[in-house]
Amino acid sequence: MATYKDIKGFQIQYLDSDPATSNVGQVWYNSTTKALKGTTAGGGSDGTWSSGGALNSAYAYTGGAGTQGAALSFGGYPNIATSESYNGTSWTETNDLNTGRPQLGGSGAYTAAIAVGGDSSTAAETFNGTSWTSVPSLATARGRSGITGGSSSALCAGGYNGSYLAINEKYDGSSWTEVGNLNTGRSNQGSAGTSTAALTISGGAPTTVNVEQWDGSSWTEINNVNRGRSNAGSGGTVTTALFFGGEPPGENTEYYDGTSWTEVANLATDRYQISRGNVGTAELGICIGGTGPAGPNPILTATEEWVIPDTLTKTFTVS
Repeated sequence: MATYKDIKGFQIQYLDSDPATSNVGQVWYNSTTKALKGTTAGGGSDGTWSSGGALNSAYAYTGGAGTQGAALSFGGYPNIATSESYNGTSWTETNDLNTGRPQLGGSGAYTAAIAVGGDSSTAAETFNGTSWTSVPSLATARGRSGITGGSSSALCAGGYNGSYLAINEKYDGSSWTEVGNLNTGRSNQGSAGTSTAALTISGGAPTTVNVEQWDGSSWTEINNVNRGRSNAGSGGTVTTALFFGGEPPGENTEYYDGTSWTEVANLATDRYQISRGNVGTAELGICIGGTGPAGPNPILTATEEWVIPDTLTKTFTVS
């Protein structure tokens, strides 16, 4: 039988403590704990939530965009125009939206974000890192839609305007055009991806576990989430995505690896009506505000940050 030295060309290190830093694949024996250990790459099941900086003001039904280290939260109930930016530590009020409204959606990078729709609204605005600019309106007024893409190319899928919609519109930087509709009309869904490769996740129609993937021309049903909910948070791409919180009030988080959804570490606070949009990534996610579970439905300023570690120390066991 081949030994570790035969395979790797060197013997396992014999140490009295775990190394301060190590590379993926490194193996050692800890003589103090009498355990064989090694370093592996972090995966979706290894992610955890931790507290981030609090919003300056608490609003429900806001839109969101950006990344964990450069995020936006904007709009809200009843007709709020306030916009706040996040630098990874704290929130700062920025220039307001031109049209205040609740139940809008957002997506895109901090310097190229888009805010779309809202209650009975066709309004669309883009953010350049400093201010919001009104751009051509949606063809169909609606709120609670799934938004992906950014300021020059975006997708607005589903939503609600008195009925649950399957309508899908694409923005090319100058106008919105109706393209292939969702297979299942819905609102308050999660979203991930771009205008050419997107996910619409769960949502209410009534509440469904259904997930659909957009390939640039049509939607295809893919594997369902484990727990259907609406007004949840989301972010990522069509190959790695995060879906968290939602209504009924919940702390549940699911991670998508491009094939299936897995329940992973929960949020610290049950919440729904989280800032809606494609916000953050599956590796570095962000949960912004929302409404908590305790009565009578307190609106939250709390932010939580999701991180999947690059590496982990594992203890080898005999099984």
